[in-house]
Amino acid sequence: MKTHHRINRLLAEAHRDGRCAIPQNDADLMALSRRVRCGQVIRPHRGLYADATYWNGLNPAVQTVHMAKALSLRHPGWVFAGPTAAAIYRFDHQWSIHRPGLYVADSVRSSGPRCGLNYISMSSIPSTVVGGVTVTSVPRTLVDCGLLLPFCQALAIFDSALLRSGVTKDEVREFCSGVRRDCTPVSRLLDYADPRSENGGESLLRAVIVEDGFMIPVLQHVFVNPNDPNEWYRADFVWFLRDGRIIVAEYDGMAKYTDPAMTNRQSIRTVVNRQTRRERALLTWGKVDVIVRVDYDDVVRRTPVTIKLTEAGVPRAGEPFRSG
Repeated sequence: MKTHHRINRLLAEAHRDGRCAIPQNDADLMALSRRVRCGQVIRPHRGLYADATYWNGLNPAVQTVHMAKALSLRHPGWVFAGPTAAAIYRFDHQWSIHRPGLYVADSVRSSGPRCGLNYISMSSIPSTVVGGVTVTSVPRTLVDCGLLLPFCQALAIFDSALLRSGVTKDEVREFCSGVRRDCTPVSRLLDYADPRSENGGESLLRAVIVEDGFMIPVLQHVFVNPNDPNEWYRADFVWFLRDGRIIVAEYDGMAKYTDPAMTNRQSIRTVVNRQTRRERALLTWGKVDVIVRVDYDDVVRRTPVTIKLTEAGVPRAGEPFRSG
């Protein structure tokens, strides 16, 4: 019974601290292993444990942070890097970037996966502490993410870092000059990164727009009621065409309809009605010709985005770009 209560307390304390539990002795390890076999406890990484119900309620980014926090206690000298550092910084990103596992900076080992970890080799490791966990500096994190991830996955991280961390494009470019690798993918990301992007979904949509060769839109343009300057709406993406036409694209993340923080706890019907009024206003005040609505499923499938933008008349800026 004492062991039972001890394990419950061990798990509860770890969850309270936002990390995985670490067994303190052989008795803890045996008790946790029994719970793993019964399905009550998850072992997401060697030597790390969490209550199964609690763990399954976390998204992959938060799970990544939980593992990193626990491992930093066991290995204080470790510096987390790449996608793992991006999660610890809380930069916007797709959760799928964590499927390969955790990333750790290493000045000795060659790059590659070992023992469930991915090592990123670097001659020197610029680091800082975020939330009690040591991570690579923001410029180093962006460079590694830009080199590891495809353009469509990395752009949200760059957008978010520019908005939240205070890092500048020039700082990242300067850091690239000291890296002994071809940083062309990072340079391309910096060319298109924009802190005005409000969330990862908008960044992903913009990445699709770039990769498919469409004209780059203006972000977060404000349309004002000409009869009442205190009334205005901000559009996600706007194309001002040479012939005078104006095309607007709105990204509809599900949070717009279901997240209480964004809907102010209004019903879905109320939110939809508000969106309809918004569209009518944009068509009237700003002389907008077309409004395109795109959701996350459209962006992931890509083809619906291409069809919608083409039918709306968004011109191509050049040849489609594919990022390897």
